[in-house]
Amino acid sequence: MLATHETLILKQSIRAALPRVWNAFADVDQRAAWGVPAGEAQIYDVADFRVGGREQYKCGPPGNLEFYGFVDYAHIIPQSIIVHSDTVTAGGKTLATALLTWEFESDGEYTKIQLTDQVTSLVGIGMINGHRNGHTKALDQLRELLEKPA
Repeated sequence: MLATHETLILKQSIRAALPRVWNAFADVDQRAAWGVPAGEAQIYDVADFRVGGREQYKCGPPGNLEFYGFVDYAHIIPQSIIVHSDTVTAGGKTLATALLTWEFESDGEYTKIQLTDQVTSLVGIGMINGHRNGHTKALDQLRELLEKPA
């Protein structure tokens, strides 16, 4: 099978200050809470959020974390931009790899996020759809988490 490529551009506007939104990404415990769809689980075995840092995680349905991910951070400007790769494997086989760019912008009482996900699937369109659906749900969950009344 040949590789399948797609560039996904997702946007979210969150009624929360930029530092709070940024911290929800930078803090791996918060990211694990909003970063996967409801009913799924994600556990970070290694978390190193810095330029040159690498994170390793496993994810999937609770009790069956069959997917492994490897994130390498290439560029970070606090409260502005994050560029990283993310490779997902299962059973020792690479399923997909992506270059992700997260852009954060303050707009009054809101923070705007644009996520550009340049994904290459080695197993067909399902991984592309998984990226689209997973990131859309994650951004929605981040908004819901940060906009909850205290």
